[in-house]
Amino acid sequence: MAVQSAQILSQDELAAKLAEQPRVELGTFPTPLDACPRLSEAVGGPPLYIKRDDLTGLALGGNKTRNLEFQIGSAIAQGCDSVVAGADAQSNQCRQASAACAKVGLDCFLVLSGGLHTELQGNLLLDHIFGADVTVLEDATIDNLQERIDPIEAELRAQGRKPYRITSMYPEPALRAMCGYLSCALELSTQLSSLPQPPSTIFITSGSGTTHAGFAAGIKVLGLPIKVVGISIKEPADEQRENVAARSQRLAEQLEIPCGLSEDEVHVSGDYIGEKYGLTTPEGLEAIRLTAQHEGILLDPVYTGKTMAGIIAMARAGELPAEQPVIMVHTGGIPAIFAYHEEIMSAL
Repeated sequence: MAVQSAQILSQDELAAKLAEQPRVELGTFPTPLDACPRLSEAVGGPPLYIKRDDLTGLALGGNKTRNLEFQIGSAIAQGCDSVVAGADAQSNQCRQASAACAKVGLDCFLVLSGGLHTELQGNLLLDHIFGADVTVLEDATIDNLQERIDPIEAELRAQGRKPYRITSMYPEPALRAMCGYLSCALELSTQLSSLPQPPSTIFITSGSGTTHAGFAAGIKVLGLPIKVVGISIKEPADEQRENVAARSQRLAEQLEIPCGLSEDEVHVSGDYIGEKYGLTTPEGLEAIRLTAQHEGILLDPVYTGKTMAGIIAMARAGELPAEQPVIMVHTGGIPAIFAYHEEIMSAL
């Protein structure tokens, strides 16, 4: 199956470029590319496949495993003795960071915002099981959390510690995260020959923008003529388009490969966010139910449920080519379903 056009780097060349980066093995790869014929039929859409990055292996899986291979690799290369990370109480990144630290022997300090679902369930429960030092700031929000982490990191440094800060707001950790999804694009490119014909579209959740940027940059640099659509779960489409383009350009500069995207090359839908980040939507809950009951695959209520809701809506509206496959990159997040059990049960 010929899927390449305007190739910039070969698969071997991109693999060699990634091999230059500090990295530690944390996950189980390659993840499967699963056909979902019953779900496709149920929603009247084209052939649907799911790239199962919920099966990356670390701490019940998810996209952060790929990112953390490069971030923890960089932390070790710099001689760090600990990791500091922060997000909301049900953060998938923090859950996987705590597991990664346990695996390689680094101390993990998590600073989490209060608010929705701070009960000891889902990801938050796993943070404790993996041995992280967990601080929940009930008066913090996801928007001001990073500045609240600054004095905690400073105190660790004052104690003589050398922490590595994991946040998409800092250039170095964000670069490492994008390398993770350059590697995913490379991996997926080797699996496309299993499809009956080239896919028209690949859908991916677009949150901080690092995963989306790294993956879309990888598709571009390999010359794959496939549209990558990010389903935003936080920001309006215009803002997220600008964000993803800027991140991909920084990646291109740092790795010295022409993978940067212009804003015109970034495709984002902001139609499935709902009221705000972290809150469920009826469409997202329906997507969780349909995917589970037709394919035996779990989605989460904050990220992948909304991404699949976008795919389902476009399929039902006839907006996707009928015969060409589409692929959803499943970024994980499964433990959150236990914290959101009331919302999910209300939709069953």
